[in-house]
Amino acid sequence: MKQKLTWIMVLCVIGVAACTKIINTEIGADGLIPPVDGVKVKDTVINVFAKTWGFDSAKVPIQEMNILGYSQNNTFGKTTASINIQMQPGIDSFHFPVSADSLQLDSVVLVLGTGGLVYGDTTQNLAFRVFEINNTANFGHSEGYPYLTTTVISQGAELTYNNTAKVVPPLSTKDSVYNYLDTTKNQLRVRLSNSFGDRLLKDYSFNHEYQTDSTFRSAFKGFQIVPEATGNALLPIVLTSNNTKLAIYYRYTKADGSGLDTAIAYFRPNGNSASSNYIQKDRNGAELSATQPVGDLNESDNYIYVESDPGVYSRISLPALSTFPKSLIYKAELILTQDANPSDASTFSFKEAPNLFIAAYDTINKRRTNLSKDIQPTLASNGLSYITSATGLNNLGIYPYLTVGAGGDSVYQYRLNITRHIQDVLLGKVSNFPLDVYAPTAEDSVYDATLNSRLYIGLNSTTSSSFNALNYPSIGKIRLAGSVGDSTKRIRLHIVYSPVKTN
Repeated sequence: MKQKLTWIMVLCVIGVAACTKIINTEIGADGLIPPVDGVKVKDTVINVFAKTWGFDSAKVPIQEMNILGYSQNNTFGKTTASINIQMQPGIDSFHFPVSADSLQLDSVVLVLGTGGLVYGDTTQNLAFRVFEINNTANFGHSEGYPYLTTTVISQGAELTYNNTAKVVPPLSTKDSVYNYLDTTKNQLRVRLSNSFGDRLLKDYSFNHEYQTDSTFRSAFKGFQIVPEATGNALLPIVLTSNNTKLAIYYRYTKADGSGLDTAIAYFRPNGNSASSNYIQKDRNGAELSATQPVGDLNESDNYIYVESDPGVYSRISLPALSTFPKSLIYKAELILTQDANPSDASTFSFKEAPNLFIAAYDTINKRRTNLSKDIQPTLASNGLSYITSATGLNNLGIYPYLTVGAGGDSVYQYRLNITRHIQDVLLGKVSNFPLDVYAPTAEDSVYDATLNSRLYIGLNSTTSSSFNALNYPSIGKIRLAGSVGDSTKRIRLHIVYSPVKTN
């Protein structure tokens, strides 16, 4: 037993020495390394103040994952996600193989490529309607695109077949489909009206509406896909997928008059197409509606709420750092633990915990600022901008992991590693600004002082020049314990440090 204890003590000494060695190069120059051996390592938890603070909007461009559907829960309320999208023929001066009087429509179907996933209750059917975007709407690739998720695009006539919503079992969007010249999976298919199909087949001509992309979009502004308030699931939609298209099934009289031939024409989005993901939040009657930020971080909430943008975020302050002793910081981690509403504990919202990010909120310049030493930037794959590095995000601890709570239940937890930031606050190198905890999506960025520019939040894509967002819009939602209440779950800053003697 004595020998075993000796080895444990040796390992502990090695561990502390390793931590000190890592920090020496950054902090030694500030005179914080004690001149004598025998450094005492302490472990403590300090109180923080935390509140659900506000609402972040978002932009979801065409190349990013869009969200479609309707969901609801008792904590966050209702989410209604619609999509607006432009599609057009693949070539200018497009034309069908014969004149209009020799064409006969079979059907016209709007097809949306899905991500092969369902976020929600797969047993409840969703339902969708398709509308024409109002031809006077300010909607186009050169008209303010990409659009905020709060931007309303005016609606025109309904295009759904028989003006009846298409009922969709969520799992059917993952199944293989077998249609004429189209056998694939991960599709959401909505049949459109025959009158709309005849307009495309017979009324539009190659030397007018089909002459160019611009002339076609002048005649037809685009599609608006809107969910009904039924079901409880959100579907990821890939607008740049080959599965996303308008399919026009038709027959035509052969030139030799020998009979009818069957054909299909596809219209798809292209580089000049606009899109938008309109996402509405209805908090009426939800638990979140009673949580109103009052702008006072000296009074904490029992719970804080975070949902992937567009959604709510929380703000945290660390006033106890102002009286914290001069120290070497080996570890500083902000611990956040899920504390779900029991009435929602089994719903999808809490099975899809978001990936979190943390940034200082500069109260002077009114902007979020990257914790530069904890989140290192890297050159983005487009070679033109900077993005958070994968290593930095992993070290930060943005990803949720399951742990066993005090009651034996499984809960999500985050341990956000902000060691270098806390050290710099104690050294007076950076201000002790409040910290925002949020779940960023596509196009989100933060100011980085070392770069003196914006830093995009996400991961480099290995397949394109775009970024991989940390979250899909409105998918991740989580209620976390605040800084009061259950002591086993409450938010806290855990610090491992060595006090430094001052003369």
